Amino acid sequence: MTNNTLTALNGVKVGHSTHLDKLTGCTVVLFDQPYTVAYKSYGGAPGTFNTDSLLSGKTSYKENAIFIAGGSITGLMTGASIIEELRNNKKGSCIGDVYNPSVTGAIVFDLGMRVAPYDSLYGTEAYRDATSDPVQGGNVGAGTGVSVGKFQWLEKGTKSGAMKTGVGSARVDLGNGVIVTAMTVLNALGNVILPNGEVLAGNRDENKKFKNIEDRDEFITQDQTNTTISIVGINVDLKSKEHYEKIAHFASQGHVRAINPVHTSSDGDTVFVFSTGEIKDPLNNMGKYFSETDNDIHLQVDVIGNAAAKAVQESVYDACRQAGSIKFADSYKGIIPNSKDYS
Repeated sequence: MTNNTLTALNGVKVGHSTHLDKLTGCTVVLFDQPYTVAYKSYGGAPGTFNTDSLLSGKTSYKENAIFIAGGSITGLMTGASIIEELRNNKKGSCIGDVYNPSVTGAIVFDLGMRVAPYDSLYGTEAYRDATSDPVQGGNVGAGTGVSVGKFQWLEKGTKSGAMKTGVGSARVDLGNGVIVTAMTVLNALGNVILPNGEVLAGNRDENKKFKNIEDRDEFITQDQTNTTISIVGINVDLKSKEHYEKIAHFASQGHVRAINPVHTSSDGDTVFVFSTGEIKDPLNNMGKYFSETDNDIHLQVDVIGNAAAKAVQESVYDACRQAGSIKFADSYKGIIPNSKDYS
């Protein structure tokens, strides 16, 4: 069976820390060797860890790991716990006997914020759980307490109309051995929209199936529990951080295609991109028509970037389909249903 997750790439492991009783957790992506990472953030309320150095124009440090954590700002403690595990395993740059690993990541404001404090130990647990097996999806890791469709609460603003989502994955193969994979932790304010315009999961309605933000009669929400984070992995050497950052920009279009509204002031939507850099010349025979111009690398970025957008879009849908319904007192009718249970 084809591995459609990030671990299809060489040297990549993923681990989850899952706390269903606390509706939170975290997910870590580990690299056997440091890889180049870039990112883009378009939401109005991002929470990120060690991301300034990922920007183009900065010194080109490589990363040992990327994490996604629940717990909102307190979830950023995850970075320190993963760094400690990496140091204990002698990972990172070494000066004398001192190891200095580099880690980046981002957080989501999950349902666990209403249940119990986030614990930095979850980062340790996710690290130790990491495996090269296909990534588990649904209500696991950072996807344990996430949901979508929260722009209008029901019963006069007292009950959430959200639906359950989680961790989702997808893969696009471009031929010549080129792989583009994506993993998404889906926690959006908006609805998830299929290519045919139908709502897959979103803000429930007391009278009809879903609320639509375009025709809402009032904006009643007490929900800031949002943010969608995607991690895209490729195996092509694109030469510069600027080009990986462009892939992250393309990949964010997967959020735009699948979520409405998206990138709101209450979302911290962020995309990370990493590359194993194994393939140096990904173009097929048609690429020769570009090889004598300055557009060769830009063609590669455009092709891979569009595939990344597709992979992210499909990983959003997968995050809905793999999730399981949960009971939740502050939710409409006491349940946050998944897309299958609400069909």
